[in-house]
Amino acid sequence: MADKKYDSIVYDFFESRNGAVLLLSEDPLFKKTLSSTIFKILGTKRDCFFAFENAQYGLRKLQDLRKSKVECIFFIERLINGRPSTDTILTIKRLLPDLKVIVLVGETKRENIAYFYEIGVNNVISKPASMNNIIEKMAFTIKPQGKLSEYMNLGKRFLEAGKFKEALEVGGKILEAKPNSPAGLMLRGDVFLEMGKREEAVANYMKAHESSRLYLEPLKRLALAYEGVDDEKHLEYLKKLDRLSPLNTERKTDIGKVHMARKELDRAEKYFDQAIETATREAMSLVGSVAEQISEAVSHASPEMSEKYLLKVIETKGQSLNKDDIALFNKLGIALRGQGKWREAIDNYSRALAISPDDEGLHYNMGMAYFDGGDKRMAARCFDTALEKNPDFHKESEVASLNLGTIYAELRQPDKAIPFLKNALALNPGNSAAKQKLDALSR
Repeated sequence: MADKKYDSIVYDFFESRNGAVLLLSEDPLFKKTLSSTIFKILGTKRDCFFAFENAQYGLRKLQDLRKSKVECIFFIERLINGRPSTDTILTIKRLLPDLKVIVLVGETKRENIAYFYEIGVNNVISKPASMNNIIEKMAFTIKPQGKLSEYMNLGKRFLEAGKFKEALEVGGKILEAKPNSPAGLMLRGDVFLEMGKREEAVANYMKAHESSRLYLEPLKRLALAYEGVDDEKHLEYLKKLDRLSPLNTERKTDIGKVHMARKELDRAEKYFDQAIETATREAMSLVGSVAEQISEAVSHASPEMSEKYLLKVIETKGQSLNKDDIALFNKLGIALRGQGKWREAIDNYSRALAISPDDEGLHYNMGMAYFDGGDKRMAARCFDTALEKNPDFHKESEVASLNLGTIYAELRQPDKAIPFLKNALALNPGNSAAKQKLDALSR
């Protein structure tokens, strides 16, 4: 039999708090076990269990329950229709951060479980699961046990209110009740960090880490404490976290960014590649955002690397590319032009114009690519089209105004060139190039 204390916590969730359970799973055995746990073992009589195999229908029901103010525990399989449910969990936790989520897994590695907790999952159940195990996990999800949990909530409230002395006292009480408690040490570390006492904060985080090697929060705080202060230490703790929870694509990207800032391009690329590979395995929907972050991070230092990752984004989106993705093509065009690949840039803009033919920015950028290649007449033709689409697109841009004026001046079209050069000077009276070209045309 399950511990009666756990039984009563879960029973109270259904009967007194009108809670519900929603299951997203294709496993009929687990569905039967969970149903029997709720109705036969716990003995609730309410209509409070909803099971779905289709994610769309399940999420719709979840939305309905939330609108009705029904507190809910959401059970979700690690794999749905053979694909990881990571992106679904991330989306749900972003929209409903307080939703209680339990992930169902078969055999899985410790680092996979570590990642689930990182993205906000409340508990993990390994299948096949007994009814006792299900009740215990639900009880801990509904109500974390013990006095320490109450102290932690109190300490966090003091910290949020800026009552540092009181928060430190609560941390001390936790450590009295449970010496070397990672939670107590973490609380004290957070207080010291807020007070600007970095050394004391780091000392407490280190003790918390030593006390529980698989507990990731102290390492996260240590990485944060050294960010922008000590690159070596910052990288050391980011990489420790990466070894313990290697499915976190954002952290791999952060490691790559630090190496990039240190001009260690090969090391940066290694972690960026790992981020893409991990995101690809976990959920294709994550690839675009990860690759776009990376391309942004490397755009100034390495156009070649920026091109590589922007192409990855565009490949991933495939047939789903739309007008919202035009910025990707513009960024890729800049990366290609930065390498002297003006022909490839023109092909890139042509592909984008097939999606959004009236985008004046694409026509202008294609004109710049032709200008890079020395074809001034084609450049001017593209500029003419851009101005037809939007005669004022250059008005707030000194650079665009100067480029338009330059092309028309070189093609001996002073009447067209002069207004653009004057606009560049109006935006920046110190623009010597615009002034020289304008003087030459005036003469």
